[in-house]
Amino acid sequence: MKSFKEQDVKKALDHTLFSVVVTRDGQPVGIGRVVGDGCVAFFIKDVVVIPEMQGQGIGFKVMEELMGYIRREGAANAYVGLMASKGKEGFYKKFGFHVRPCDNEGSGMTQYMDERTYQ
Repeated sequence: MKSFKEQDVKKALDHTLFSVVVTRDGQPVGIGRVVGDGCVAFFIKDVVVIPEMQGQGIGFKVMEELMGYIRREGAANAYVGLMASKGKEGFYKKFGFHVRPCDNEGSGMTQYMDERTYQ
């Protein structure tokens, strides 16, 4: 996993549209957030449940809350994307997501920006 400067993380979180934090005994055990334009394009990010709490429905509840926000705020036919961790695709299929490539869509693509990108 890539690491980021503290001020960059703060800036990213400041631009989050909606976030969920699940706590147990005052400690965060599950998180997730939504970024995007707030109407026609949304991206689900950082859905994480600490390993010892996985399998207890926490991730499912986080996703229910995130998807509820998108349903309330998004336009009809809004795009919702995410990048599943390897082996976790089945979890997101429960919420209507499909694996790409498929009949109508090509592969998803990513790029991590480094110093060379800005030269």
